[in-house]
Amino acid sequence: MVSMNFWTPRQEAKLLAWHKRQQIPGQQKPGVCFTVAREFGCQAYPVAEALVQRLNKRTTGEPWVVVGRELLSEVAKLSGYSVAQIEKSQDTPSSLKAIFPMFLDNSRAEETEVFTHLRNVIRGFAKRGHCVLVGGGAVLATQDLANCIHLRLFAPYDFRVRKIVQGHHLTQAEAEKFIDLHQKQRDDFLERFADEKIDDPLLYHLLINNSRMQVAAIAELADDYLLQLKS
Repeated sequence: MVSMNFWTPRQEAKLLAWHKRQQIPGQQKPGVCFTVAREFGCQAYPVAEALVQRLNKRTTGEPWVVVGRELLSEVAKLSGYSVAQIEKSQDTPSSLKAIFPMFLDNSRAEETEVFTHLRNVIRGFAKRGHCVLVGGGAVLATQDLANCIHLRLFAPYDFRVRKIVQGHHLTQAEAEKFIDLHQKQRDDFLERFADEKIDDPLLYHLLINNSRMQVAAIAELADDYLLQLKS
């Protein structure tokens, strides 16, 4: 079975609470979903976590969760397994066992169908709302969903290199290679994922220069934007 090294009990508890809330009958229109895209090296995950913390502090009931590329990929892979295979797996967190039927395609996924499964998984989370989707081409997969707010983080190359040096304890030369490699991998992924360009400003509600705003300020800006939409 696929590796779950990225998984933590805290993430599992949040996702399981989110899933349970989604099963309550008689809910109205879907909750809001944020997508966060970025140039590699920008602080998408810290922003997503800070935004979710703000939203969970001022709202009650439905919990907000961060859904990242790793989780999207794992659920996409799970959607290609049979129910029996998932239920028998000792490595699959209980929350994934609970939510994977939302996205299940009973036919086993071929490698060439991974992107189709991933798109379905992204849209499954987005349509239920109360989540922040980071990366994975989420902005491209959800353009037609009215409940989604799209953010993009960008920053000068030297800022992004510095963040990689700090976050991964690399030398500057190593960080530059790291950014170039992962940016190329992401670009190749998105090129296969959709025909649109991820850096097209018309895809987004908010374009934010990460080098000019702290993580907390970006989260506050996104939260304020949501509040204005609701007012």
